Amino acid sequence: MRIEALGLCPPSELYVSIGYECVELRHACAYRELYSMVNPGVFRPIRGLFHFNSFELKECLTVRILQEDGAALTLSRLVEEEARDLSGEAFAHFMDHLYERITTFPDSNEVSENLGALRAIYELIDATISENVSKVAKFSNYIRAAFETKRDPEILVLASKFLGHLARSGGAITADEVEHQVKVALDWLRGERIEYRCFAAVLILKKMAENASTVFNVHVPEFVDAILVALRDPTLVVQGKVVEALRACLRVIEKRETRWYYRMFEATQDGLGRNAPVHSIHGSLLAVGELLRMSRNTREFMMSRYREVAEIVLRYLEHRDRLVRLSITSLLPRISHFPYDQFVTNYLTICMNHILHVLKIPVERASRFIALGEMAGALDGELINYLPTISSHLRDAIASRRGRPSLEVLACVGNIAKSMGPTMEPHVRGLLDSMFSGLSLTLVAALEQITESIPPLVPTIQNRLLELSGSALVQLALRTLAHFNFKGYDLLEFARESVIVYLEDENGATRKDAMLCCCKLVANSFSAISSTQFSPSRINCASGKRRHRVVEEVYF
Repeated sequence: MRIEALGLCPPSELYVSIGYECVELRHACAYRELYSMVNPGVFRPIRGLFHFNSFELKECLTVRILQEDGAALTLSRLVEEEARDLSGEAFAHFMDHLYERITTFPDSNEVSENLGALRAIYELIDATISENVSKVAKFSNYIRAAFETKRDPEILVLASKFLGHLARSGGAITADEVEHQVKVALDWLRGERIEYRCFAAVLILKKMAENASTVFNVHVPEFVDAILVALRDPTLVVQGKVVEALRACLRVIEKRETRWYYRMFEATQDGLGRNAPVHSIHGSLLAVGELLRMSRNTREFMMSRYREVAEIVLRYLEHRDRLVRLSITSLLPRISHFPYDQFVTNYLTICMNHILHVLKIPVERASRFIALGEMAGALDGELINYLPTISSHLRDAIASRRGRPSLEVLACVGNIAKSMGPTMEPHVRGLLDSMFSGLSLTLVAALEQITESIPPLVPTIQNRLLELSGSALVQLALRTLAHFNFKGYDLLEFARESVIVYLEDENGATRKDAMLCCCKLVANSFSAISSTQFSPSRINCASGKRRHRVVEEVYF
């Protein structure tokens, strides 16, 4: 078969078709293979991006790449193919051209173009090609430029992810790049506060700790000093990333010297001083939480300071700032997992009274339900005296919500049921009706915990789940019919035969969705008639009869 018979042009021509429809990389690759199959006697031209213009590459790496990672992956495969098929000089020329195209994107102010270039770099890091040293050097320079010049958080987060990937790939030049990036990040944290640079710095340090721990470990003393200052950053988004970096560092040093735990704990005390600002208190509490969270060495260190930590929690339990109170709430489950006897004897009553009081405040109850559920796992049967009050709060929280109950409440029910077992049966049985207001993964997880811990409830839950699953699917289908664009289809007869039956469904939500769906389909039929240009009288007559039948069955 000749190529002309299919109307296909050679791939080299396809790549320069800037005036025509842009072809995605994977489509171009498939096209190229088809070209070779149907035209085997023709010498396959160089397939590289010598002829792949900037406009097409930009389209492949930005708009589409954000939706489908396959485009970047195909770019990696394409490069590997070129490495196998081209001579050394030709491949070097090919890669120079590709790098040139990719590195034009950082000059753009379009976020999508920067993200696209980063995606391409991520895939090309793993591409198996001979000129790996040159590749790493070029990509390192690009990522450096991204951190130094870009301010968009999405770009910085993605750049840090790819920096971690580059560090993980190893090699001498990679170690040098890790060393450089760590030093730059520490300088940014120690220098004048510039928000986007602080943000970038903690992202870099986190990824270096996770992916290049040997090199990072040399800088732990400097990191500890710098990160403790960063913990008091007034910007919440920066504080959040600082905590992640601290967590990564603790994983690096957890089996090494514990002197850094002392240094960190002392710094948290400094941040909790009498006149400390809110962001300093918040950051210090986050650091305490990480020290409590980490593995055995850290926990053993914190055991000797348990009373100090508990006193910190009690001191800020009723703090005027909501952010501080939320931080304290997140610490409650962690201190409850420490010496069981000490917590139950000295702190259980005051902590539970606080939680039960705050559960009455709608804007803060979600975090308290999370804490309560997590504490239940550590306290075994110690919550038995609080079950009536807890169940009352759970019932009020579920019933007061319009539509579905909050996910935090559902998770709390499951965790307490798992902890208390059959003791919780009468309380859970009274909550089931409210819990089944909508299907969610959190509900399913809670029900699994309940059925494992309270076997007598298994048949009831099984039946309710089957009923709910059927209703949920029907409601989804009805909403789809009502809202999706079915232009060109007359669905009136379908509505009469398949939708109206749900107007008498036992489930009230299903009946409502069926009614709205019927009304929408009838309204759409009027709209279709007004826009038609062919035989209006005949169409009006036929559609009018169908509408009449639908309306009759809806209302009569």
